[in-house]
Amino acid sequence: MGKPFTKAESKLVNELMADIVTYRLTEPEGMKYVAARFRPISRSVYSRRHAFTNSDKNVNLWLNHFTRIGFVLHHKKQIEDALRIQDHSLRDFITEISRAPEDQDHDLIYKIKHDMRENIRLLTDLGLGTPIISALKAKLDKVDNSSNLSKNNATGIQGNSKSNQFGR
Repeated sequence: MGKPFTKAESKLVNELMADIVTYRLTEPEGMKYVAARFRPISRSVYSRRHAFTNSDKNVNLWLNHFTRIGFVLHHKKQIEDALRIQDHSLRDFITEISRAPEDQDHDLIYKIKHDMRENIRLLTDLGLGTPIISALKAKLDKVDNSSNLSKNNATGIQGNSKSNQFGR
């Protein structure tokens, strides 16, 4: 049996376990990860810490919260990138059509128009994604609220009587 962890070592192992859960490493990968960052630990310690980290309500809430935020930030960045491309294409288009008719590159104008149309379609799709994301978030919140309500009812915690009435 190995020596017990100090408080600092225990905290480090818990943080490593959180990384393992976050990145969904397999047990062999997780064991190698802990050995590389700290020192080798036994399978029983690994299993116990991993189970605790997976069952820890706060960690799961944190992962759930940041997964949602990461998705929304990625969606927002995609919209901003598409808008930046659209602005650049519009500038190129205006520059090209501002030239004298004999100096205009009609193939380039056609390609820019095509690019702008495709970008508008993409922006429309991304814009439609925002209400869909809102609807998904509302559904997830509803599931979270109903699971919290059923937990509260199981433990005998009384809440607002209106929130306990379903379908009325």
